Amino acid sequence: MKLLILGATGFLGSKLYNLTSNNREFKVIGTSRSPHEDPGIIEADAIQEHSIESAVAEFEPDVIIWTLMSFEDEKRIIDRGLKPLLSTVKLRTKVIFVSTDAVFVGGDGGYKETDAIGKLPEEAPLAEYINGKVAGEKLIRKKHSNYIIIRTGPLYSDASDSIIEKRTLKMIESIRKSKSIDAASNVYRTFVNVDDLANAILELCMVNFRGTLHVGPTQKESYYTFYMKRFKQLGWSTETLVPSTINDSYLSLDTSLNIQKAHQLLRTKFRTLY
Repeated sequence: MKLLILGATGFLGSKLYNLTSNNREFKVIGTSRSPHEDPGIIEADAIQEHSIESAVAEFEPDVIIWTLMSFEDEKRIIDRGLKPLLSTVKLRTKVIFVSTDAVFVGGDGGYKETDAIGKLPEEAPLAEYINGKVAGEKLIRKKHSNYIIIRTGPLYSDASDSIIEKRTLKMIESIRKSKSIDAASNVYRTFVNVDDLANAILELCMVNFRGTLHVGPTQKESYYTFYMKRFKQLGWSTETLVPSTINDSYLSLDTSLNIQKAHQLLRTKFRTLY
């Protein structure tokens, strides 16, 4: 099976690339915005005209896995990268688009795949990213019937992993400076281990499924309980971690996902953080 991993040097994309590049069941090409020493990773920038389409035309993949994301430039990535890609890709090619739980802006939690998604006002801090993902989902449904949209909560790595997610690294830096660290106790998410998500995506490459899928463990966490467990897992003190509450009209307090459908479909088990 020929896989094209768009964003193969990112947090999730690198996991997928490492899992598949030495697996005889797959022939894999990854992309990166800048030149890479690995010959299996080619230079392709979604914002540059025809860059992604050229990679697809040359490799003719069976599955395209879109792990690209940008908090600052998401809408341009969708408009200049995903839109032309979907205009040229063959119907037989499955497109797996990694989206986010943040497309649910109501904040009620326990969202199913069929629940309505929404956009944020342009002035909201995460409007560029969230509205871009919403546009990407709608574009795929309109332009390409052979798709899977995966919605996931925030990602974190295994305790033994040398790469730690940026949000936890930022908190650890605050610990090093002996600062008191506020973590929201009233903001809930479905936190997902990046290795579990990578395994689930590879499984979805090979199953007969089309549509939208929510992934993750059954248990949701507040940011406070997540960091309490994450710090203990990594061997850091939790003494400076302070629970706080957030009252932000733009922030959805609970975007946790109903993952019953994924648990019925997949063999991959999503771990709960302890």
